[in-house]
Amino acid sequence: MFDTIHIGTSGLMTHAQGLKIVGNNLANVNTPGFKSSQLQFGALFEQGGGGQYAPRQDTVTGVGVEAIATKLSFRIGVDQSTGNPLDLAVDGNGMFVVKRGDELLYTRSGDFRFDAGNVLVNSAGDKVQALDSGGKLVDVTLEGLGQSKPHATTSVKMSGNLTSTVAVPPVDATVNAVTIYDANGGTHSVNLSFKDNGSGQYTVTVMDAAAAAGATPLGTGTLNFAGGFPVSGKDAVTFKYAATGVPAFDVKLDFSKDVTSLLTSTTLAVASQDGYAPGVLADQAIASDGTVTVRYSNNQTGKGMRLALAQFATEDDLQEVSGSLFEKRSGAPVRYGHAGAESFGTLSPGHREGSNVDLAEEFGNLILMQRGYQASSHVISTANDMIQQLFDMKGRG
Repeated sequence: MFDTIHIGTSGLMTHAQGLKIVGNNLANVNTPGFKSSQLQFGALFEQGGGGQYAPRQDTVTGVGVEAIATKLSFRIGVDQSTGNPLDLAVDGNGMFVVKRGDELLYTRSGDFRFDAGNVLVNSAGDKVQALDSGGKLVDVTLEGLGQSKPHATTSVKMSGNLTSTVAVPPVDATVNAVTIYDANGGTHSVNLSFKDNGSGQYTVTVMDAAAAAGATPLGTGTLNFAGGFPVSGKDAVTFKYAATGVPAFDVKLDFSKDVTSLLTSTTLAVASQDGYAPGVLADQAIASDGTVTVRYSNNQTGKGMRLALAQFATEDDLQEVSGSLFEKRSGAPVRYGHAGAESFGTLSPGHREGSNVDLAEEFGNLILMQRGYQASSHVISTANDMIQQLFDMKGRG
């Protein structure tokens, strides 16, 4: 009878432990990257032989239940769209690598940000790791990406129509205030004039907009059109610009694409030019291949480090540190790589993996734990009543 009380007590203890795990799962239903757990139950048995009048085979008697282990579920959690360009979700088997002190940890939670030291960290402040060119894990930083150096203009692309004056008196055209940049990022303005020589030929003259009247042109050249379209080899004009404090540099005026010479009015204008002023860091994001990208105030972009992903042979190679962080078991092999390579998976910027807790499943487990606890308590109560009856019988004797 006392064994029955022990059996009932084991049921109370294990179901209470199971209730704790279910409660923890439900409490973390909104924790990013959280992996739910389930308690594994196992029956306890004892074997014993009888005396000379007992059956020849051994008898097996149950003596209760025990909690064997906690089983983690690594199924993918719900996808959450955050709109944060630094948040990432892994579609595949890969895991992010973070460093806490000298210890490497692994997680599916991709809620990242840059701290005050421009180091990429997760919500707990652990440093996110990248793979350098030598395959070594390093911290993800914005080192060397703080500024965008200026670039002198080398090419100005034009678009639009330059009026053809066939069969009418020639009409000159102008395009004023064309902006170019020098090597220090300084801006300068030039004016373009087009003299119609007839037969689809134009003389282009480039003047510094700041120069006085009668100044020497910066350069001249000839454009040829056939059937209203530029003739290859005769569709560009190059001039040299010299500014105080910077070396002289050549600038090509490119009329080869999107330029016509038709009877319609002149609409010629600058389509683009490749120079720019210096810029400072304005924004950061992480691309789908895990590469850190930055945008500068001068609308230029830059690329930084590429995040590392880890892959393990089995889920048993990991042990839980917290609900979303795991450490490698001693001796377990781990492979490092990048998103999009082999079977590491792909990344979804602006998303993160939420908890994989299934509310319907957990509420079902909650009821099972409650019923198991109640049943175990009834076993103890019943055994206690039977023992009390036995004591009462002995007292009456």
